[in-house]
Amino acid sequence: MEKRRSEIITFTRLSGMMFLQFAIWGAWAVLIAGHMENLGFSGKQISYVFGTTAIGSIISPIIAGWIADRLMPAQLFAAISHILSGVCLLIAWKQTTFPMMWLMIFLHAILYMPTIALTNSIAFHHMGQSEKFGNIRVFGTLGWIVINWGLSLYLRYWEGQETNLPHVGDCLLFGAIVSFIMGAYCLTLPNTPPSKEAKNPYAFLEAFSLTSNKNFAVLLFISFLVAIELPFYYNLTYLFLTEAEHGVGLAASNANFAMSLGQVAEVVLMLLLFPCLRRFGMRITIFLGILAWPVRYAIFAIGEPWWLVIGAQTLHGICYSFFFVGGMIAIETLSPKDIRASSQALLLFVTNGFGMLVGHIVSGRVHDFFEYSGGGHAWAKIFIVPIVLTVIAAIAFFILFDEKKYQQTRM
Repeated sequence: MEKRRSEIITFTRLSGMMFLQFAIWGAWAVLIAGHMENLGFSGKQISYVFGTTAIGSIISPIIAGWIADRLMPAQLFAAISHILSGVCLLIAWKQTTFPMMWLMIFLHAILYMPTIALTNSIAFHHMGQSEKFGNIRVFGTLGWIVINWGLSLYLRYWEGQETNLPHVGDCLLFGAIVSFIMGAYCLTLPNTPPSKEAKNPYAFLEAFSLTSNKNFAVLLFISFLVAIELPFYYNLTYLFLTEAEHGVGLAASNANFAMSLGQVAEVVLMLLLFPCLRRFGMRITIFLGILAWPVRYAIFAIGEPWWLVIGAQTLHGICYSFFFVGGMIAIETLSPKDIRASSQALLLFVTNGFGMLVGHIVSGRVHDFFEYSGGGHAWAKIFIVPIVLTVIAAIAFFILFDEKKYQQTRM
């Protein structure tokens, strides 16, 4: 009885940790695009600011895998990182120029991105059973949803006031506040001592040897391609939804709420992942996940009716659950037990790191290239780029991934 009570308390504490962890990112990840547009930033500059998270993902193994592992307990390092990253967001809130905005978000990303791996490590260390991780991780998605719904209500309040002052930039203030709360909360978490192992922070790159397995190589390369198109969604969708001239013309509060529907669908579709894997197999499941992207972008390119564009946000659930989570399961199956953690780290390095970085650079330039001289953008032409990329990725994966060999690997 006492053991069960202890497990419930630990689960609750770790779930709260995940909730706050992703509420921080969710607070500014959507709305900052609109804030920077209001400040007069170009699409290229907006994407460069978003690109700091990709740089943070590339650098984070050094911070999380070496400094945190050897110098101090994970929860203490996470607490310090969140408080300092919150200061960066607070300073960014008051910036109006691109260089200072980029610098503050860059410093925030360098401090924040390693904490994702740290909170995962804390959760795995205290759960006892790794199978329970999904039950805890879902609270991260809920944190993203709740903070965005709260921000939507906040923006709707100001939209009803007689003021011309935009409050979209307050997303950075909200992110800073949640960062400070998370920093304090980390100090209450169970102790997770450093392993003190002098290991190479980029040891996961050794998993590249698994590319001799055709299925592993195909999945890794297609994941890289898909990651390139992601910034077209994360960086540009809010701008598309709120643009009055040639976009959907939604108010900031409604656009922010609409984009959160993707995370709601993510929670629901996660429940259908394993039934689909059993019914259709890995190749069809991941293929459907990739195919959901060009369908969504095609609806965006058409641009109407507005309710269909908003409804298309729910396709994010299929994209994320079937492709990314399905891909993680496939990587786990295709990797020997002793390097499975390295394989997962390699997948994140290739997607969240280099793939997204390339995507940030490309999406910003495409956005600016298709800008009308009189204002607004040729959104149909902008979304053609990710449509072509994801269709190629879907067809290539369907042709090259060998389901029979994959099933043999499982046995």
